Amino acid sequence: MSKLKSPFLSLGARGTIGDALTFQKRGQLTIARKKPIPTDPKSPAQLTWRQVYKDAVSAWHALSPEEKEAWRGVCPGLTAYQCFMSSQLKYVAPPIPIDIGALAIDRAFTKTSGQTLIAKDNPANASGIITTVKLWAFETLMFVRVGTLYTTNTDTLKCRDSAAIGNITSGSEQTVTGLSIAVVEGDYIGLHFFDGRIDADLVEFGGIWAVDGRFITPGDEADYRQYGGNAISLYGIGESQP
Repeated sequence: MSKLKSPFLSLGARGTIGDALTFQKRGQLTIARKKPIPTDPKSPAQLTWRQVYKDAVSAWHALSPEEKEAWRGVCPGLTAYQCFMSSQLKYVAPPIPIDIGALAIDRAFTKTSGQTLIAKDNPANASGIITTVKLWAFETLMFVRVGTLYTTNTDTLKCRDSAAIGNITSGSEQTVTGLSIAVVEGDYIGLHFFDGRIDADLVEFGGIWAVDGRFITPGDEADYRQYGGNAISLYGIGESQP
């Protein structure tokens, strides 16, 4: 409720009337304005933090009197409850979904075996683990290995991590799950296969890097050729790690 030092709308009014009008002192002036209404966007981060807080309160109430008393004096200047809550409220950001590479779709052209191919489209948006890979092969891909790579020079790339995913059947989107391929924000996804052809496009995409031979084992480094506008049907999904 507003506290009035003088009659309503005089220079001395301050406070709030009816949760609608607020009086504030600004130097020698008294300003009347609409009371601001806080917004609550309920973002994923906010909802996660609220749940962490609720869980901490529940955990405190679940303690026995002796367990609660054991927290007394542990944190100088804090009560037992404050000390316990402080230890529990360690915010853990929700994982960020990661995607990398171009969609695994039926495309107009193909790329053949015997090369390490790296997709420039859609570098990784965050650091974490790639758990799922999707591919579309025109002809069955044999002995496929997929990995994450990063530039050490303009067209020199090094393999960060990779995994063998076996053979990929042709003619439709194929999904491989249960992977654990490390990725860092800005990395690219690539692959090598010994036989077959992967669906590709030649124009209107981000381009690819290619080099003859197999350079998809962690630590492998090679100088690549760029093919502007190209894309390959190789796409990875994962999430960031705490």
